[in-house]
Amino acid sequence: MTPIQSIAFVINLSKPNAQSTAEALASVAQAQGKDTRLITEHPLEKDCLKDVDLCCVIGGDGTLLGVLNASIHSQTKVLGVNFGKLGFLATFKPDQLTKDFASILEGNYSVEERSILFCQSNTGETAFALNDLVIKESENRGLIRLKVKSEQRLISEYHCDGLIFATPTGSTAYNLSAGGPIISPNVEAIAMTPICPHTLGNRSVIFDSKTPIEVSFDDLPAAPSVSIDGKKHFQEDSLSSISIQLAKERFLLIHNQTNTHFSIVRDKLNWGDPTVR
Repeated sequence: MTPIQSIAFVINLSKPNAQSTAEALASVAQAQGKDTRLITEHPLEKDCLKDVDLCCVIGGDGTLLGVLNASIHSQTKVLGVNFGKLGFLATFKPDQLTKDFASILEGNYSVEERSILFCQSNTGETAFALNDLVIKESENRGLIRLKVKSEQRLISEYHCDGLIFATPTGSTAYNLSAGGPIISPNVEAIAMTPICPHTLGNRSVIFDSKTPIEVSFDDLPAAPSVSIDGKKHFQEDSLSSISIQLAKERFLLIHNQTNTHFSIVRDKLNWGDPTVR
């Protein structure tokens, strides 16, 4: 792969030793003559990673989600150092990365192109999602009625606590907790999983990469709440529908090559037979 020439270190200062780890990695990069800068405020502004080859996130998966929009806008590669709990995205351990960082900067890395969702409200507001978009009733009064269509054709109508629309990356998050499927990250698909539907036929639906989805809720007395990657989005008082599809853009993730996606799933979720890990 192409050698890295410029690095931005995004540091979550609430994590013990994150600052010192970033400084140690920056010293490795500076010894090779690379351009470096340290950033301690996140989420990042849209143009923050302009002309940056690599964004090195020191924190965890939550911190990494805070660089999504900037990295997409600049098509900057992202590498995560895990100081959090799960580490599905931030897959490098601090000690390991300090040892391997010089080699990575020289071009010894591989990039995973992760699918993301492009979401747009009826009012024209847009957002990207690396993990998921979740629709629930805004006032927590119980069930919500949601109608799902594709190209004006009805898919189904749900009376439920909400709906989750997840990428393969996000399939191991809220989608999995709600009974949805785990999807390999190299698959281009969207998983739709109802949350506690008022029916015995509770099933997820997998849409291919070319299927546009529209969710409408015109008949509701109150507007729904929409969360994208765990953060609220869109103006609720004027919201009547949301369109969801896979974006043309991709999230460029440098993954730890010593761990496969499913080895991480087995380790983090205690999945499978522990004697064959």
